[in-house]
Amino acid sequence: MDTLPVKMTLGIQPTGWTNDDFQEIGNDIPYQTILEQTKEAGFDGGSTGHNYPTHAPSLSKAMQLSNLKIAATWDGTTFTTGIEIEEAFSAFQAQVAFLKSVGAQDVVVAELANAVNQVRTKSVLTDRPIFNEPQWYLLTSLLDRAGKYAHEQGMQLSYHPHVGTGVMTIKETIRLMESTNPIYVGLCLDTGHLHYGGAVNYKDYGDAQDYRRASQSEIEDLTERYASRIKHVHLKNVRRNVLPLAVDNKFSFYQAIMQGIFTVPGDPDGDLDLRPILRILKGAGYNRWMIIEAEQDPTKANPLQCAKTARAFLREELGW
Repeated sequence: MDTLPVKMTLGIQPTGWTNDDFQEIGNDIPYQTILEQTKEAGFDGGSTGHNYPTHAPSLSKAMQLSNLKIAATWDGTTFTTGIEIEEAFSAFQAQVAFLKSVGAQDVVVAELANAVNQVRTKSVLTDRPIFNEPQWYLLTSLLDRAGKYAHEQGMQLSYHPHVGTGVMTIKETIRLMESTNPIYVGLCLDTGHLHYGGAVNYKDYGDAQDYRRASQSEIEDLTERYASRIKHVHLKNVRRNVLPLAVDNKFSFYQAIMQGIFTVPGDPDGDLDLRPILRILKGAGYNRWMIIEAEQDPTKANPLQCAKTARAFLREELGW
């Protein structure tokens, strides 16, 4: 397949410095430091963190001073509850308005009703919700509605499969894609969450190497299948030695993060080979945000060093 001319916008999330789910992680690191180091490492911007300004003009000013851009802001929906739907939709509209006002074009969403990723006492893989048919209908129909609204506002909705939620595996991601309107609902490809989320069936694969090979192939196939619908990318890896511990000990998301489940591209401890996934996206002409992400404890994984490692990986693979 010939590679089309492509220039992705390269970003990095503040989750290497601090954490929105567990705000005490890195909470002493001011957002100004995150922006300074984002720029120093050679990135164009990223999403906001919990300690960023929530006043849109203040946030815009901070980004302008840093010569950086806002990629998106995480929006957790509660569509599958079936209650207070208009209130949930209004909250989504407010998020779109905020993002638009600070110059972003993407809104990244995940369904968080009954999710356990923010619950420290729940296993992120085995205690998460499993949607029934009415819940799937609510989720997909309301995502179409939300995506249409975003489209009308000049914005792109992308759905983010996430561990601890009702859409975290490849199979569930495919169902969501096949049940939503491709004009309005894009996919946020998160390599780390798909690899970790698929490990809910880890034991079915025999051993760690078998799972790694199968998951690698499945994520590549998903990228190929929905290349035209991938509108946002979170590129991250899963530490090879931590994944079996997280599965066997039924870690909560907090425990997994503190044990170092995620790492950046370019780290030799990563379980996935991310180069084929980048090649598929390049071949498809992907030219939107390519976001480095790895929720980590900054006292164990130096944020600036990790950012530079990831940027070097992208430079080697993309050529800039």
